[in-house]
Amino acid sequence: MAKLLGKIFGESPKTSATPTAFTIKIDPVKFNLATKPEGTVYVQLESLKQKLTKLSSNVENNLMLSIRASTKKNVELASSAFKFDEEYIRKGKFEVEYLTLAYATFQNLGEGDIKSVKDARMILRELEKISQIALNIADKAEYVEFANVQELHKDEYGLKPMGDITAEMIKKSVEAFVSGNAKHASETLVMMNEIQSLYDGAVAKIKTSVNDQNITNLTGILSVIEHVKAAADISCSIATHFC
Repeated sequence: MAKLLGKIFGESPKTSATPTAFTIKIDPVKFNLATKPEGTVYVQLESLKQKLTKLSSNVENNLMLSIRASTKKNVELASSAFKFDEEYIRKGKFEVEYLTLAYATFQNLGEGDIKSVKDARMILRELEKISQIALNIADKAEYVEFANVQELHKDEYGLKPMGDITAEMIKKSVEAFVSGNAKHASETLVMMNEIQSLYDGAVAKIKTSVNDQNITNLTGILSVIEHVKAAADISCSIATHFC
């Protein structure tokens, strides 16, 4: 029976090596969680906002790195995106998740402060999506070929400016929460017009140039374009909460 089950479900691992999914090194005790804030709630929430800002910055950077890796067919650079995600982004997400959960659930915060914590948690979930988008883009680096691969800041589909604008949108949408300035949120939504224009142009160019010989490559490039636009869409989703 054991042999039969092994054939059906696959043999059990022959090694006790730790899967890479569990290599993140974090000591949650250092988060200094408590059922009551140490000091004022304001200081506690300001610290949370700083950590969220840092996480946002790391997500922006990794998105831009992944775009550059894919447009330059740089597999080594793409690989570094995964290392950066594990070393900095995953740790940042872990900490912000613990803080927001503990503050919202175990501390008797006022209505306004609870809303701030829930907003931070909403942003965390959206940043998690963007961080995965960056890795999805990095995955394409080996499989797509752009014409201007040797030119540092140029590609024929406008991905470089799309990436720059999207990174700024991520920054502004989070800053709208951190600073309480609705102007950052409205600016994020306006910037989506630029993204849409670049996206439409890129898709139109791909459609007019596709043939049976390049369809696989152009499908991969289209995937990268779609992922960048998706990250911009998520930024707008965050911003709409703070307009």
